[in-house]
Amino acid sequence: MKPLMAMAVLSSVMWAQDPGLRARELFYSPPPDATPQPAVKKSLPARIPQTRPVPGGVPHATPVANVPLGLRYSVLKRDDTGKFVEVDPDATFRSGDRIRLHVDTNTPGYLYVVMQGSSGNWRLLFPSSDVDGGSNRIEKGAAQQIPSGDTGQFLFDQQSGTEKLFLVLSRKPEGDLDKLIYSITGGGSSSDKKLMAQATVGDDVVHRLREEVKSRDLVFEKVDEMSIMTNGSEVKTEKATYVVNPSRTDDARLVVDVALKHGK
Repeated sequence: MKPLMAMAVLSSVMWAQDPGLRARELFYSPPPDATPQPAVKKSLPARIPQTRPVPGGVPHATPVANVPLGLRYSVLKRDDTGKFVEVDPDATFRSGDRIRLHVDTNTPGYLYVVMQGSSGNWRLLFPSSDVDGGSNRIEKGAAQQIPSGDTGQFLFDQQSGTEKLFLVLSRKPEGDLDKLIYSITGGGSSSDKKLMAQATVGDDVVHRLREEVKSRDLVFEKVDEMSIMTNGSEVKTEKATYVVNPSRTDDARLVVDVALKHGK
């Protein structure tokens, strides 16, 4: 397996400067929606949500997001006991290190993860044929491990360098990426799984997705904390990065560039 690298470099976006918009706060406890609501006379009946037609003639309410779109990711390294623990994503990994990427979201959405190879094209890491039949739908609280599976991990070899990961989270499926995924995932056969593992995404697609999300639209926060329980017997640490798009529109998306650096 090709080695991954480790240094969470978030290119193409800016870190938030407004302390009132910290990403972790938005991720866990989004503020009330400040959008002014139209005045309604008390004598009028309650407003019925607008509906839209769907196939079969059965209408349903138009979905409205009530929280910002947020993603939390961390880099986990296997320690001497065999346990994977969160580490500083800016660290330089060494030959023999085994790592994983851990991704959480604060709301349902669609997750895509690709890794750039030496050819310049991007290889699909998630969705994976090993997870929900290749579905990239992700639910709140349903953390995703990349690579997937109980034994999924990236193993660094002797070759040093830097590789790049690109993450996309959106409330709606991304057309260009879905065309690639569903063109090769038919019945879930072994050949489909092999094709999915070999699927590549053009650099032009990644560039377009990156450019469509402006830096001012995203809020970033890197967390490196340690807390000791009151009885003094347990120590908890968090080393993670939060990325939030405060927009509550149903077409909101966010993108993250993660560069992992590998030394000898």
